[in-house]
Amino acid sequence: MFRRWAEARMYRRTVQIAVSALRRASRAADALEKLKLLDLAEQKLKDALWLDPEASQDGFQTGLEEIQRSRRETLSNQALRAVERLVDAASADPGDPDAFLRPAGELLAFVSHYAPEEANAQVLSARFRDLGGQQPPYQPVTPLREQYRRSSAGIGCAVFLVGLSVALVVFHIVLQ
Repeated sequence: MFRRWAEARMYRRTVQIAVSALRRASRAADALEKLKLLDLAEQKLKDALWLDPEASQDGFQTGLEEIQRSRRETLSNQALRAVERLVDAASADPGDPDAFLRPAGELLAFVSHYAPEEANAQVLSARFRDLGGQQPPYQPVTPLREQYRRSSAGIGCAVFLVGLSVALVVFHIVLQ
């Protein structure tokens, strides 16, 4: 019973996080922030569906499609242009190119993960590497199913209760 209550509470919180991330992503001016928020929202929607498979799949599917559409638009309209500007600025400023290459690398991680076939992305990636930029690997949001094990929660609770009862028996014997 407690586990079902905890899972229902976790489901509601996961949906709240997804909705909040979607709202913040719609207002985000920075392409990198928007892409990170869209990743968070997508994973939280998938987590909510995992927590409650009987939930309305149509709503989840609509939300996931909207996230994918928004991500495609952000990649094509904002991210590639931002990477191009950052790479141009890094090549023009020999003093501290790392200040421009670090954010360009983070954006290129998203571009190479979600749009590897984009021709402009491959050209920008080659220019980025020629300038000495190090592209960090794409870091996906950790799924909830990897953090939360349903079976281990029941086993852990049972072990705790058995240990507690043994401790009470030992304590009772010591007192006598």
